[in-house]
This record gives sequence, structure tokens and C-alpha cells, in this order.
Amino acid sequence: MKLLWILAVLFQSICCSYSRTFQNGVYREDCETLPVVKKVQEYIQIDTSKPENYDLVVAFWKRLAREASLPIEVHRPAGLPICVLTWTGSQPELPSIVLNTHSDVVPAYEDLWHYPPFGGVIDRDGNLYGRGAQDTKGLAIQHYEAIRELQRNNVTLKRTVHITIVPDEEMGGYLGIKEFVITEAFKKLNIGFAFDEGISAPDSTYLATYVDKRPWQVNMTFYGKGGHGSEFNNKGVIEKLSHLLNSISQFEEEQRQLMIRNNNSDLGLYTTINVNGIKTGIATNIIPSVMNVIIDIRLARDANIDDMQHVLDHWKNITGPGTNMDFIRHDLEAFATPTDNSNPYWVAMQDAAREMNITIKPLICPATSDMMVLRKLGIPALGFTPTINTASRMHTNDEFLHLDTFLHGIQVMANIVKKVGMVPA
Repeated sequence: MKLLWILAVLFQSICCSYSRTFQNGVYREDCETLPVVKKVQEYIQIDTSKPENYDLVVAFWKRLAREASLPIEVHRPAGLPICVLTWTGSQPELPSIVLNTHSDVVPAYEDLWHYPPFGGVIDRDGNLYGRGAQDTKGLAIQHYEAIRELQRNNVTLKRTVHITIVPDEEMGGYLGIKEFVITEAFKKLNIGFAFDEGISAPDSTYLATYVDKRPWQVNMTFYGKGGHGSEFNNKGVIEKLSHLLNSISQFEEEQRQLMIRNNNSDLGLYTTINVNGIKTGIATNIIPSVMNVIIDIRLARDANIDDMQHVLDHWKNITGPGTNMDFIRHDLEAFATPTDNSNPYWVAMQDAAREMNITIKPLICPATSDMMVLRKLGIPALGFTPTINTASRMHTNDEFLHLDTFLHGIQVMANIVKKVGMVPA
């Protein structure tokens, strides 16, 4: 009986600390005073859509490292800082576990947000608003607090765990992970397995991404006849744009119809394409002579690269002479991490899920993450964000994360890290 009483007290303490922030369906404002909530608010308030604020990120993580008595190293292989916090295991010779997130965020249309995108505002319903709440500052704090939770419970893992905070992911990782992996500092981490950003689940089933879609980002440049704004303009850049947009719309509709026929909304199974930028014009009364169009393509898992290249070549041809096409990003391969019994880390993750009575389902990542770089090196990596019953708000206006979901995710992450960190040699 005494043991049961102790367990009951511990469970109640955990729930009061993290998960139960509501009473009678009403959000409790005292949750906002929790130190963990203050941390994620402070992190969001650092506007890392601007590289000049990266030094504030370093100062932030140095402080958190001191609070947790974790050594921290800062590496700048391409000038931008990469922070590595280390929790040494009892068998540090074993390959380590990495908990990776990116410190940079995409810009925000501030006027279209209900709250300042870098304010970290919590509304009366308990939603934490801010750029990075989902992608991926909230996850970074969940990683950190998962380690703190294990420390408080005097847990010692066999494997060393590294928390890595990398820049430039949103721009392709060229000044971040891609430069870091060729350094001796990276090799010394001796990584055996990595967690990185996943996606929020719209229902109660957690999602783990095991492979990313291949990104093709294309810059098409149109050259055409300019002139006075009062003239008829034939064979100009606007006509070229019209041909391109019609072709893209047709391709997109074909993919939508395929989704309907398959009765499967997993975006990893379909090639998505969006025009994310159009730049032209120098004055209101001049017909433009030059136009740049940025096309963002994410190839379906089974898409043939030769077929997709043929599609792009066709689009270039139908716009006529005076069209150049250059790749900004052109990934031809995407390696997958096994999600079966051949992967001991996946097995450990599933063991933790069973103990928590939750379900974790493998999924193709509909976007692209730094895991592409790690998997290419042969390092198994899974994208996992412990967020359920939440619509994805990544890269859109009013990005938010509910505090109850955020706090509960810390417990989920702690239990999974505990299992994965105990995987034997």
C-alpha cells in the first residue's frame, strides 16, 4: 500500500507540473508562470528569421546548459552558430543519440497575425502563438525539458545524448548541417541515431517520419519584349507566365485526382508543386522585360526523376524562346530509415509507446528536413514531434501550439528518450 501511495503522489506531481492545465474546461492562467513555458516564450521572442540574432540564440542555450549542468560547445563551420549540449551516458563509447532542431524560422506577414509573430503570446484558451511554436522552437524546448525530467528522476542512460541546435535549415542547410557534418566536431559526436522535427498529428495518433520527399526548387527566368504601359504586349513575360501557371495548375489537379482515386491523403505519395515567388517590373508604366519565377516541387516517394525532368523541360519549351531554367535545389535521392524490427531504435520507441498506451505511425515526411543529410551518411533518423490533435501551422499565419499539448509532449519525449538511450550495443 505504501508503494501504491508513493506512485500515486509521483503521478499527481507530474500531472500538476506538466499536463493538466485545465479545470472544468477553462484554461488555468497559472500555467503561464511555469518556467518551461517562460523558456519557450523567450525562445520564440528571438526573431531568428534574421541571422543577426543568432548570437542571442547562443546566449539562450548557454544559459539553459548551465541550468542543467550540461557542457555546451558552439561550432561555426560556415559562420553561423551550431550549439551542442551533451548529457553523457554511463557507456559513452556507445554510439550517441541526437535530438536535433533548427534555430532559424521563416519570416512572417506580421499584419496578418492576430498576435505579434515574435511575441510568444498566450491567449485565454491556452494557445501559444509565435513563429517557431511548431517549427521548431517548441520541439527544442521539449527535447531540453525531456532531459531535465530524466535528470530530476535520477535516470542514467547508457548512451550519451546530444541536443543539437542548427541554423539555416529553412534555407536548405547549406550554412548549417551540411557544413557541420564534414567537421571533426561532428564525427566526434559518434551518432548512432537521431531524432529531428516531425509533423503534428491531426488526431490522437503520433507520427514518425522515416524518409523525406526530394525537394526540387527551380528558378525560371523569362525574357520578353518590354515597352510602354499603354501598348498591347505580345510574346512578353506575362504571356510566358500564363503558359507556365496553366501547366502547373493542370499538373497539380492530376495529383489531386490521384489522391481522390487512391483514397489516401498521405502527401508523401504525391508530387506537390507551388509557385512561391514572382519578381518583375521596375515601374508602374513599363511593361516588364524580365521576370523570375520560383517553383517549389516536392517529389513523391516513387516519382521518377527522369519523368519529372521531362515535365520541367516541357514547361520551359511551351513558354517559347527567352526562358532560362536553373535549379536552386535539386535532390535526386532520399534515403529511408527502417521502421521495423531491424531497427533497434524503432523497436525501443515502440516499446515506450506501448508503455504509454499511445500509437506511433510511420509516415513519409511531406516536406524536407536536416534528416536528409544524416540519412545520406548512413545515420538512422526519425522525425518525431510529440504533438497530437493539432493542425499543422508551419510556415503559415498564426502559428501556435496549445500549452497542454506542449507540456504533455515533454513527458512523451522523456519516456521515448529513456528507452532509446538504453538500447544495448
